[in-house]
Amino acid sequence: MKLILLLLVSCIVVLSYASHQNYPGTSTRPILSDWEASQYTESNYLNGWSPETINTWQADYTVGSGKQYSSIQEAVNAAIWAGGSTRKYIRIETGTYKETVYIPSTSVPITLYGGGGSPDDVQIVLSLSAQTTGTEYTNIVNPNWQRYKSGDPAYSMFEKCYQSATIGTSCSSVVWIKADNVQVANVKFENPSTAAQAVAVQTNGDKTHFENVHFYGFQDTLYLHAGKAYLNNVIIKGDVDFIFGSATAIFKNSQIIGRADRPRTSALMFAPSTDPNNSYGFLVVNCQLSAESKVASSTGLRLARAWDSGVSSGQYVPGVSPNGQLIIRDSSIAKGLNVNAPYQTSTSGRAFSTSTSSSRNLNDNNHNRFWEYNNSGDSA
Repeated sequence: MKLILLLLVSCIVVLSYASHQNYPGTSTRPILSDWEASQYTESNYLNGWSPETINTWQADYTVGSGKQYSSIQEAVNAAIWAGGSTRKYIRIETGTYKETVYIPSTSVPITLYGGGGSPDDVQIVLSLSAQTTGTEYTNIVNPNWQRYKSGDPAYSMFEKCYQSATIGTSCSSVVWIKADNVQVANVKFENPSTAAQAVAVQTNGDKTHFENVHFYGFQDTLYLHAGKAYLNNVIIKGDVDFIFGSATAIFKNSQIIGRADRPRTSALMFAPSTDPNNSYGFLVVNCQLSAESKVASSTGLRLARAWDSGVSSGQYVPGVSPNGQLIIRDSSIAKGLNVNAPYQTSTSGRAFSTSTSSSRNLNDNNHNRFWEYNNSGDSA
């Protein structure tokens, strides 16, 4: 009798555990079929790009105490001034670097990598928020006007920011990558400001590759603004819209963590702003999604909301306005998610909407484009 009861309990637990991942899902949590999921593969998102293994032994430029360069920006400038089409490798020695790093648009492919045993051994940290004034920004980022000078490769990026009354979200970026074909490995990026939106890393270039990198912040930690990005074996921490933008991006073998130490009892992970004509926004595969204890205990974790960039309240136009696209598949979702309502109202105020029809169009811009497939864990 005890064995039968145990089997019955096990069956009930399994059924309950799997119920949120059954096709076609619900009106608040849609789930893909096997056939639908087959359209959302890495190759479709990468569209011909094959990210290569990042070389972390070659060093054309070295940054650190007693090395060629004392600041990372100096090494970036030197690599760009050297010109050519051969990849330039910048090794960053162990330490904490309190500076911004701007990589402007350039034809020179650049690799940045930390020389320590883990990303935490090489930290690029600065506190900037969208509310920082132009004067405060200048004093923090370009003290004595020595780091960014007229004629430097990234001077125009600095100039745009310091002339503003308040710098805004983009200019709060600690690391700002506008170039194509940039690789980054074994580094931790952090923007610890809690004053407003505060970006740790922003990417505007195409084919940006992050490997074994940590991104820490609070609101708007990682801004994938444009192009394609590939993130493997990374950790991303934040609490509000902390992975956002209009890029096409793959997150693989990574940890995505809603933090609670502001303090907060809620966290919202993704805020994609995908072009309505682009079928591929953010793909999350084989990742671990979780929340710190105060968020988890209040069931305060949300997976996403659509960032309707540039759209005023109530002015969303299907097929014209951005419509974030997100697939979370083959991943683990830990305890703490509001399992019946994991998606929030968009930034322009449109309520989450989806279809559970067997003939649904996965790119119907009258609905949200958020989907799950084959996830596991307490909140799957």
